Amino acid sequence: MATVRVHRPDDLGPALREVRMAQGVTQASLAAKAGVGRQWLNAFELGDKWTAPLDMVYRVLSALEITVEMVPEPEPHPDPDDDLIDLNELLDRTLEQ
Repeated sequence: MATVRVHRPDDLGPALREVRMAQGVTQASLAAKAGVGRQWLNAFELGDKWTAPLDMVYRVLSALEITVEMVPEPEPHPDPDDDLIDLNELLDRTLEQ
């Protein structure tokens, strides 16, 4: 069983859409298998249903035979150029004192 990782609730629907498409499953067949409406599934996949009922989301996950892992967004890496010190400038300021 595959696991999908998402960082925010509104990432889940689009991530499941990618899985569905990779499996070659249509929205209509997934909606029928999961017991949800196709229009609801379409809105969910577009990220418009990020407050979707957990039971409906679980049925979609089960129908796709996947699990989901919610993980915090990674911390942005600091720009290494931000901490650069111009040694010539530092030396000049030191010599001026």
